[in-house]
Amino acid sequence: MISLNKAAFLTQGNPIRLGSLLNSLALDTPNYIAVFELPGGRQPLYSQVLHQTGGRSAHFAFFSPDQLEDEDNLSTLIDFLCFQAGEMGALNVLADIEESHPLFERFRRAGFCVFGWESIWRFPDRPKSDPSKTSWTRPSPTDENTVRSLYQTLVPPLVQNAEPFTNGSTPRLVYKVNGEIQAYVESLSGASGIYLVPVIHPSVDNIHALLLDLMEQFQGMGRPIYLQVRSYQTWLSDTLQELGAESTPRFALLVKHLAVGQLNAIKEAQRARSDPRQAEPTAPILNHYVNPGSGSDGVK
Repeated sequence: MISLNKAAFLTQGNPIRLGSLLNSLALDTPNYIAVFELPGGRQPLYSQVLHQTGGRSAHFAFFSPDQLEDEDNLSTLIDFLCFQAGEMGALNVLADIEESHPLFERFRRAGFCVFGWESIWRFPDRPKSDPSKTSWTRPSPTDENTVRSLYQTLVPPLVQNAEPFTNGSTPRLVYKVNGEIQAYVESLSGASGIYLVPVIHPSVDNIHALLLDLMEQFQGMGRPIYLQVRSYQTWLSDTLQELGAESTPRFALLVKHLAVGQLNAIKEAQRARSDPRQAEPTAPILNHYVNPGSGSDGVK
């Protein structure tokens, strides 16, 4: 099994353990598990796509088994799950894949493109002491526009196109200097760990104290603490090494946009209304997906 959603894996644990699978099979959960049966008694392919109701993006959770041989069957399974993500209301589908894994190129051939790179750092269980202190606080309702502005300033447009800023229910902490927000962090928590997603302005003076204080905010919860470091914030790496944090290999961030075909169809329909002589436009591409699992082998 290869995890394609590192945040979920590190906070929630193995996605194919019995408890997780049974929970995913509930009719009211916004997830979809697909099984691709292979001929000749070979082991089937399993995969899952996750989508939070009302969210813009769906996310591939895992592929099993880890060793994949038949690229045609794999592409069919990926396409089918992207279709299901669209049915659940997602506008795009994301996946995190270690850049050296064979699955990386197979996803690219299935229509996914790279929008960024990241490493994940695990904080040490006992941080090094530091006499200086910073002040992470909970944001006030009036801070939202400033947090949004910081995100739009520091995060590259290519990343924002795949992962636009949202003001959802994810808990946040902010760091202010003279009343001005210079950093914020979102936290995802689960039974297996805490995953932190920071956006930090490079003008912060004492980044060592800032990260150490951030670590201590979550240290008493008794779970591993992970920090996501994207390619546009790799300048944090030296300080994290000084703090004793350990890094994973680099992961490629992939996205496949699902709304392009529908948007083009809408534009064609608008042209058709202005010119009655034009042929009726085709329906959105998602409505014409044919399930290859109708035969003896295919996705169910």
